[in-house]
Amino acid sequence: MPLNRSTPLKWTAITVRVLLVLFAGMMIYTVGGAALTGGENSFGSRGAQSLVCVSAPGIPAVKGNFLEDPQRRKAAFTSTVHDDPYPVKKGVEFQNPPPQICQDDSSLGTQLLYQSSRFATPLMLLIALFLLERLIRDARRENGFDEGIVRRLVFLGAFLGVSTLAASLYTTIVETSLAVSMVDSSVKSVWDMALFGWVFPWAYLVAGLGLVVMSKVVRAGAHMREELEGTV
Repeated sequence: MPLNRSTPLKWTAITVRVLLVLFAGMMIYTVGGAALTGGENSFGSRGAQSLVCVSAPGIPAVKGNFLEDPQRRKAAFTSTVHDDPYPVKKGVEFQNPPPQICQDDSSLGTQLLYQSSRFATPLMLLIALFLLERLIRDARRENGFDEGIVRRLVFLGAFLGVSTLAASLYTTIVETSLAVSMVDSSVKSVWDMALFGWVFPWAYLVAGLGLVVMSKVVRAGAHMREELEGTV
């Protein structure tokens, strides 16, 4: 039996749809701006092949840094250390704060990697919102305690946790690789750099786990309802 439209689920559906439309609109605007201007840092001389900025490796982690190079150490007394702490490739500059290294007029491949890393997690969240909207719509059409709804709830929780974890890993690997490629030397511990720079998606994993747990509650409710209807 379908759920009554006057139930609170109606307003939940409206809220999720509004969030989905707003989030999708923001994504379209941001991706479109990145395609037209070259991303969030659109100061390059060739527009779409513009500035790419990633977190700079730590000074001790790069060979030939000013602490190891006597000439650089001597120059540090006459300039800011962060202006030139270690050798970087041509066209790469340091920016502070936060400590970043930026490459202007980067190649199309570099831009695609950089932009895909920026939008990886938002894209997964957009898909999760779409799945949530579909789930609520089906729950309103059918029975909220249906086994199919339970399976969709499990899938949504698993998707949210796994996809955001994979997206965060992808972002970390891409940005670490870009940072290493901009340094005109060798980085001593790339994996340590990636590990410390990894932003672990705790909130999304907890939310995904919460949805999976909620599916267990809904399944138990569905079984209780079936037993009650059988008794009646």
